[in-house]
Amino acid sequence: MAEPVSSLRRLAWRAVAALPGPVRELARLPVRLRADAELRALAPMPEADRRLYLGPLNTAGQAWAWARAAERHLPGTAAQNLWVPRTLEQAHFGYPADHTISVRARQGRVRQLHGERVLREASHVLFESGRPVLDNFVDGSMLDDQPVLAEAGIRSGVLWHGSEIRDLREHAARYPHSPFAAEWDDYFTLLQSIVDANRARLADVDGPVLVSTPDLLDVLPGATWLPLVVDVERFATAAGQAHPALGGERPVVLHAPSNPRLKGTAVVEEVLTRLDGEGVVEYRRLSGVPHDQMAGFVADADVVVDQIVLGNPGVLVAESWAAGRLVVAHLSDEVRRRMQEADPEGADVPVVEADPTSLEEVVREIAAHPESFRGTAESGVGWARRNHDGRRSAAVLDEALLSR
Repeated sequence: MAEPVSSLRRLAWRAVAALPGPVRELARLPVRLRADAELRALAPMPEADRRLYLGPLNTAGQAWAWARAAERHLPGTAAQNLWVPRTLEQAHFGYPADHTISVRARQGRVRQLHGERVLREASHVLFESGRPVLDNFVDGSMLDDQPVLAEAGIRSGVLWHGSEIRDLREHAARYPHSPFAAEWDDYFTLLQSIVDANRARLADVDGPVLVSTPDLLDVLPGATWLPLVVDVERFATAAGQAHPALGGERPVVLHAPSNPRLKGTAVVEEVLTRLDGEGVVEYRRLSGVPHDQMAGFVADADVVVDQIVLGNPGVLVAESWAAGRLVVAHLSDEVRRRMQEADPEGADVPVVEADPTSLEEVVREIAAHPESFRGTAESGVGWARRNHDGRRSAAVLDEALLSR
């Protein structure tokens, strides 16, 4: 039903837009009043010495998780995050957010009711992916917000997640199995245009630059790595209620790609489907699962295969560590070195290396000798607690942005 309803809404808006000006404004008034009411209902920022506002994407729920980490681990700090869905149909997998400004709410007085409140209440702002937080969230730039924020005495920085700043050609030159080495289609061309626009703005950015995964330090050498945050205890508890990793007759192997083209899913599917048919593993692929159900699905697996072509450790990797599941993914030597050096114990990264040429051999080895990999799976829980429970992330936010 969602698509027909959306089509009717679009037709209705076009009909309203075609009306004469005074009539159009009168027809829009009920919509604007409902939108304004939604904007007024957004919760105010709690009182604190430092008040951090993050947004507007909440990619993989991380802005909300960083906000909670700052509040939990930094005395005198309050934080809120903003999520702005681009369309009525945009999937968000149920990630929580402090503020959501819907498509309907954007028909109201966003700058007056939301933007001015941010200017009154925040002391620091972290832009996600170069997008603004005051208004014009979809088409605007953080550069539109920065002068106004500076005038209000608000310090700001920018956080990059990956695909919006990672040059596709540079990645293809650096990684032998890069997905961008293949012939480009409209999607890759669009992705590169977004990267080009964001990079062009970098010279004018005032404030610290952070990245969410260590591979992006190759993309932005002067940036600071802000570790991902996951609910370690929730995933560890789910695992405690399930079977121990690699204790069954044949391993259950999970693949849950957020973007199949950037995860090497075509190869993963081909290899794991064949091994499932041979009885070597039990293969499960997930897509479109609400995030509050992910802990159960991860805990029911023995092995989680993440990306095998991109080179970055994402949220699912950290969640799989927290659940004590064995992670198989592709990480470059440089990424592994950075992660080991940043770990408080200097431990090896608990990820079994695999790329499109080695995945089948790696999975067969795990299935044949599971006892050899149980220690790696078990060590992931400690790794997640040391690096992804929010303490390190809060310290980075403090040093890079909040204490300045």
